[in-house]
Amino acid sequence: MKRILASMFLLAYALGQGITLQYWHINTEAFGLPAVRQLIQEFERRNPGIKVEERYQPNAYTGLLQNLQAALAAGNPPDVAQIGYLYTQYVAENLPYVPADELDRRYTQGRVLGRYAPNIRALGLAKGKMVGVPYSLSNIVTYYNADLFRRAGLDPDRPSATWEGWRRAAQQIKARTGKYGLYLILLDDNWALEALIRSNGGTLLRCEGGFYRAGVDSPEAIGALSMWAGLVRDGLALGVPLQQGEQAFLAGEAAAFMTTIARRAGLQEQTKGRFELRGARFPTFGSRPPALPGGGNVLTVFARDPKRQEAAWKFIQFLTSPEGFTLWTKGTGYVPLLPGLTQDPRYLKDFVSQNPIQKVAIDQLPFTVPWTSFPGKNGLAASQALFRATQKALAGQATPEAALKEAAQEINRLIGGERCSE
Repeated sequence: MKRILASMFLLAYALGQGITLQYWHINTEAFGLPAVRQLIQEFERRNPGIKVEERYQPNAYTGLLQNLQAALAAGNPPDVAQIGYLYTQYVAENLPYVPADELDRRYTQGRVLGRYAPNIRALGLAKGKMVGVPYSLSNIVTYYNADLFRRAGLDPDRPSATWEGWRRAAQQIKARTGKYGLYLILLDDNWALEALIRSNGGTLLRCEGGFYRAGVDSPEAIGALSMWAGLVRDGLALGVPLQQGEQAFLAGEAAAFMTTIARRAGLQEQTKGRFELRGARFPTFGSRPPALPGGGNVLTVFARDPKRQEAAWKFIQFLTSPEGFTLWTKGTGYVPLLPGLTQDPRYLKDFVSQNPIQKVAIDQLPFTVPWTSFPGKNGLAASQALFRATQKALAGQATPEAALKEAAQEINRLIGGERCSE
């Protein structure tokens, strides 16, 4: 037995060749980094000869992509990177990645991607190729401070299900406690804005005559941003960047924080001993069903050397295994993508039954829609044009209608000529 184990060790080392992989991610100490480190430690234990160096990239998926382009230009890309769903098409069109389906055929005879349901596998698909292996999936939920609700005379067992109800609740919170009613996540990936627009019946892009056109100047889009900007204008909601808004919620200055389920573990840890943290669904516009862009990322390989590609694929295999997904969900809040894990007592059945906030996100899965990716080489610039419009509207520098009409003109100029299928 000792001889067999020694042979396995030597074989594993030979395959790894002492390789150190570079893994780029967006996870901070309060947002999944402990889970990243735990996963790496377990992977290295199982794979002698392969080390993984994790590297945090600031400013979420946009910042990671910008740094990735610079690293590729310098000839020093990461071996594996988290690519946000909204940028899979951009990567497919503009960057030299290694298709996941090609790696799966080469090393695992299609077994890795074959575990996924077709709709989940589609999350990594762009331009007919698998840009990466679907890994993280989240939707936007409402975390709220049950203690602050009670101070304001609100029933924490009955949070509102609609935006109109949240406006009334925010007015009562402001009047009785002097605190803000809510903070809606503000980042330059337009995730929260798209959740509002899609839930109000609008869209960021439309197809007209075989070409893409901006949809952000529609009445539905303007109405959605007007609701958000109105809450900020009236002092009922904060309209600040993520770090400030999150700190305000943690300090008890805002009653609710609408953000990704992936922050569940971090928020539970940070609010322990401060106040009772609860979770509810993302509000709707009246009786309209919500439409929530699927947040999260695929794992994409950029390694150029075949030996590094093989080691990178081994790492991805572990991250997306039942054991890997179990650690990832417990340490973040991301929804596991392999079927059956939440019903299996070996993995997540007990955990989900004991975590009602996690169940909120699982219950919202039927309302998941694709996170919009602006097409073409100027897709990143088009996304930034929309973010600037949001900033102007929330800051009161322009009306939501004027800001979005200006953004639509710029987006159309940037993506003009990009074809679509009606």
